[in-house]
Amino acid sequence: MAMALSLSQFPVRGSVSLPKRRLPRRSFCIRGMSETSSTSSVSTQQEQPTSDNASSVTIAPPPNFKPPEPKRFAIRPDKTSEVFGALLPLIFRFATGVFVSGYSFSIVSKDEIPTDEYALELNGVTIKETAKLGPRPEKPIEIYEFESCPFCRKVREIVAILDLDVLFYPCPRNGPNFRQKVLEMGGKLQFPYMVDPNTGASMYESDDIIRYLVDKYGDGNVPLSLSLGFLTTLTAGLGMLSRISKLC
Repeated sequence: MAMALSLSQFPVRGSVSLPKRRLPRRSFCIRGMSETSSTSSVSTQQEQPTSDNASSVTIAPPPNFKPPEPKRFAIRPDKTSEVFGALLPLIFRFATGVFVSGYSFSIVSKDEIPTDEYALELNGVTIKETAKLGPRPEKPIEIYEFESCPFCRKVREIVAILDLDVLFYPCPRNGPNFRQKVLEMGGKLQFPYMVDPNTGASMYESDDIIRYLVDKYGDGNVPLSLSLGFLTTLTAGLGMLSRISKLC
């Protein structure tokens, strides 16, 4: 049994029209004055469907205003020694930590880069950068350290190489905030001190921390610049010469 419904017996006649509303349109005009004039003006006009209304707003600089003169980028004379001192670690540590683990680059066609990925474009050349990283920690790793310690610097370098999310807790000498916390957690005031909330591991000794991070979040290989024993510590210390004025 089939049933059919036809609407032909209910003719609908006429048309329905929606009222059209013309939205107001705004146009902006900015007039630039000559150098001898100390004022500039901005005028706005609003067009209405039935009438034209114009309003003008004038913006003037404050009295005795003198625009600054452009200057070339330069290092302040009193900061020159600090800037060059900051280059010491780059020299003594052979740029350790500048590149992540397994960094490489290649020149590719722009069409090979997905729209959701970043690529460096330089003079029409597309450069694709890649790296080989291990598992990522779900929670940031906690590292307690201080600036002028060469052993702490070694740990900061491996963190940069592995591109890890880390919470650094500064513990300078006589610091009131985190040094006591390290004493409570580990039993002694020694730095660096690492806590991994993802595994519950905690430890002192920079070499042990480096080995742990490489095994857990890297490829298991400690970079050469961090595996030279006393030479690694010596060069890290030489790189810290510019920070000698900082409290340990």
